[in-house]
Amino acid sequence: MTPAPSLSEFFAELRSIGFFKRLFSWKQILRRGEEAYAGCRTRENETEQKYRETELQIGRLAAELQKERGKYTSLEALREAETKAYQDMRDRFEVTTRELEITRGKLFGLERTHEEQSLIEAERRQEERERYQSLEREYSLLAEQLSLAKGKIAAMEGAREELTLAETERRREERERYLNLESAFTELSEQLSLAKGRVAALESLRDELMSAETSRRKEEAQKYQELKENLDAVTRDLIAAKEQISAYESVREEQTAEYNRKIERINTLYDQLKSDRETLANEQMDLLVKKQEELAVSWQKHENEVAESIRTICRKHDFVWCEKCEYPHQGTPDNVVLIGKMYTIFDAKSPKNPEELENFPAYLKYQAEAMKKYCKHDDVRKEVFLVVPSSTLDVLTTYQYDLAEYVVYIITPESLIPILQILRQIENYEFTDTMSPEDQDKLCRFIGKLSHATKRKIQIDTYFSRELIDALRGIDMIPEDFAAEIGKYEQKAKLNPPMEKRVKMIEIEDVENEVRRMETEIAVRTAVGE
Repeated sequence: MTPAPSLSEFFAELRSIGFFKRLFSWKQILRRGEEAYAGCRTRENETEQKYRETELQIGRLAAELQKERGKYTSLEALREAETKAYQDMRDRFEVTTRELEITRGKLFGLERTHEEQSLIEAERRQEERERYQSLEREYSLLAEQLSLAKGKIAAMEGAREELTLAETERRREERERYLNLESAFTELSEQLSLAKGRVAALESLRDELMSAETSRRKEEAQKYQELKENLDAVTRDLIAAKEQISAYESVREEQTAEYNRKIERINTLYDQLKSDRETLANEQMDLLVKKQEELAVSWQKHENEVAESIRTICRKHDFVWCEKCEYPHQGTPDNVVLIGKMYTIFDAKSPKNPEELENFPAYLKYQAEAMKKYCKHDDVRKEVFLVVPSSTLDVLTTYQYDLAEYVVYIITPESLIPILQILRQIENYEFTDTMSPEDQDKLCRFIGKLSHATKRKIQIDTYFSRELIDALRGIDMIPEDFAAEIGKYEQKAKLNPPMEKRVKMIEIEDVENEVRRMETEIAVRTAVGE
């Protein structure tokens, strides 16, 4: 199937078509116009579908962009929450560090007080300084050095027992103070160990958090960069789509304007075509009504034409025409001719509708059987003639009905003259047994040749009538304007066949000379043409 042409191609083709092609291919041009119009409508629907798909794609991109913006906002909020948690943990670490510094200051103050009290006795102070120095080393070595300091303290306690009883009470008090200081030191050492453990845990946690924060920030930065790139790409696509839509809308406006102009032209052509079709339909309807009216009286017209033709023949060739009132028997045949004291019946028969001839042979058979009411009389010829229109011969399968008491012949109006002449010739030989065999053979040869020529003349006229009717029906293919002009010339045309004069006989020699003249003229023209 070929694709439908566009309107521009259709109008270009229409402008390039010549006069004769428009004249004889008008229906094809109309069909091409309808195909171009349908193709234009199809392309417009496809363009609108693409425009709607572009709008849907832009809507989906906008929704995805909004979703990505929501994700980015949630990531920003999560990052701010983690930053705040890290800041809180850092604040707590700084508070713990300050508390540790305060503890160290208190410990340093206690050591300083202990040194001032040990100035009374040099040895004791020296031992206590060594003990304090060992304590300081134990402090630096943490828990392992604490056990060694306790041993030295026990040795110092044993040495102090050997001192004087005067210093016992003071040493007891100092021991109690020392024990208190030792317990305080132990607690401070334990707290310091715990603080160092917590600091190490906090530092490891800080490192982990910093590492996680760094990796998370890298991932967020990478995601942010990807989202930014996607946003830039979507923005560029959106700008390009907007530009494309703007260009498409401008082109679409131009196409719509051009389409509307072409649609107006097509509508004008369609209205004109519709008006022409309505006019043609009305004319065809009028012709059909007129034809139906003519068909309604065609049988009566045929009877009148046959009766008038027989009267004319009777007047011209001196046959006796019998009026209906002069017929002596019951019944009124259409046409009766008296030949040699015998009444010959010519009954005109015609179909009610010349275009519906299926039942006409059966009708003629019935009418042939009905002729019995005329043929039962002795003075009525036993050969009855049913005169039918020439156009009905094609549907007839027989032209003679041999019944028991009479014979019915089917003839046409063109064969009336030869049949009447043959009847007169036969009447001249009323007693055929008196004729010689040669005369009988001549008579039979003449009647057979005349009958064959008459039938062939009827067949040829019928054939050319059908061909001429088919040719005339081809006038429907011509455009209305030319048909109107042809109708005007047809009304002006007039045929003038030779008139028939009653006082002048048509001689065979005259007819032969006219035929020879026409044959000679045709031969000369053929030779000149070659």
